[in-house]
Parts: sequence; C-alpha cells; structure tokens
Amino acid sequence: MPKPPSTIIHHLSPLHGVTLERIVTHLHDEYGWDELARRVPVKCFQNEPSVGSSLKFLRKTPWAREQVEGEYVKLARREDSNPLIDALKRGQALDFTGVSQTKIHAALGWMLRHTEQNAQNLKLYFLPTLAAIQDVNFWPDSEPLPLLNLAIDRSALGQGDYEPGVVAELLRRGADVNDPRFWPPLLHAVDVEGQAYQSKARAPRTDILDLLLSHGADPQVQDSRGHTARSIAEAYGLKAAVNKLSPTPVRSRVEPADPQTL
Repeated sequence: MPKPPSTIIHHLSPLHGVTLERIVTHLHDEYGWDELARRVPVKCFQNEPSVGSSLKFLRKTPWAREQVEGEYVKLARREDSNPLIDALKRGQALDFTGVSQTKIHAALGWMLRHTEQNAQNLKLYFLPTLAAIQDVNFWPDSEPLPLLNLAIDRSALGQGDYEPGVVAELLRRGADVNDPRFWPPLLHAVDVEGQAYQSKARAPRTDILDLLLSHGADPQVQDSRGHTARSIAEAYGLKAAVNKLSPTPVRSRVEPADPQTL
C-alpha cells in the first residue's frame, strides 16, 4: 500500500509548522505557569518561569521538549474537537447551530485566553459568542474559573489600551458580581491590578473596579481568609483603589457659631 502524501501527514500533526516558542506561549496562555508546571513538571516551569528561559532549557533538553510537545498535541486536539475553537483557529465565521452550551462557554474561555480583545475581535467573535450563551453564570466543569473571573483575569495583559467590552457585556447580561464560587470578582479585580503594578507591567487602573462597583459589587465581601478588596488594595499600595473602596466618612455636624462669642 502506498504511503499517504506527506501533506496529509502534516495536516494530521498539530506540531507541523509550529515553533517551540509558539508551543510554550500557547500552553502558558492556556494554563498559566503553575498549572503548566503541574502538567509538565520540569524546572523551567517551576523556578522563575518565563518564555525565554523555558526555550533555552527545552532546546538543550530533548526529553523535556518531548513532554511539552506532547502536552501541546493533547491541547490542540481538544481544541479542534470544539467546532467554534476550530473555526477561530482557522479564521472562519462562527456557526453556533447545534453547538452545546458547554462548548460555547469553552469557546469564549478560549477566546479570552488566546485572542486579542480589540474592537474588531469584540464585534466579530466575542460579542456574538456572548449572545449565544444562555446563562453567563454557568460554570462548566471543563473550565478553571467562571466567565466573569476569567474576563477580569484577562483584562490586564499590559498590551495596548484594553477594551472592557467583555466584562461590561457579562455584567449587562447578569453576571453575578458577588459570585463566591471561585474568588469574589471584586477581590479578583484588585489582585489583578496589584500584580500588574507589582511587576511594573503597567500603571494601576480602576475601570474594571468601577464597572463592578456600579453593578452592585459589595466592598465588604470577604474571601475564606477574611480578605476584602480594600485590604488587598492596601497590601499592594493601590491608593486609587483604596480610596474607591473606602466607606464615605461620616462628617460630624458642625454647630453654628454664637454671634455673641465672635
């Protein structure tokens, strides 16, 4: 039997034409360093990880590179099994006909992790996918965190001017601003800002914080360790956030002066 054409073999291989840098970057965008280190326990992901240092290690350590490529192949095949993600990767129009809510949620999560949130992509991909979601508070088992938390988490990548359309649309469609299932969104938003400030990725901003507060987020909500959004802001030194999260001081009533004492 003749061998199949090499083009067909390449088409079946998720590694064809993909650089090692693209593999590491894609895995990091999908999982983050902590989860990636759990899935592929090699030192370049465990100790002060970065894309650059990981590439240096993997290029001279074939067995580790093989494990990383294997994890990428598993992820790519899982992505390709979702018709919406497959269409996104090919740059094709999205067709939601017959697609389950779980896969629509997964596609939006994938977009948040891997697609730039500019005005064009919001119009073509993010907002149509949001419109196809029946319940923005649904949290599929396959996703690591609720949609609102993920949108907040990906709202501060430090590249260009962030368009807060996804968070704003989730809130407009009824996302729970005090959802306790993962981490209260207000606390999560402050932590995202604090990490960006601490790493000097960009200056602190309060647009997401303002959105959450305007939709009823409770500044008094605590996590399991007793932290509030304000205490987190104070720990990071986010003065603008501390000010917005502080209760309005009660002014003492000033008695009018007695003209006879003047």
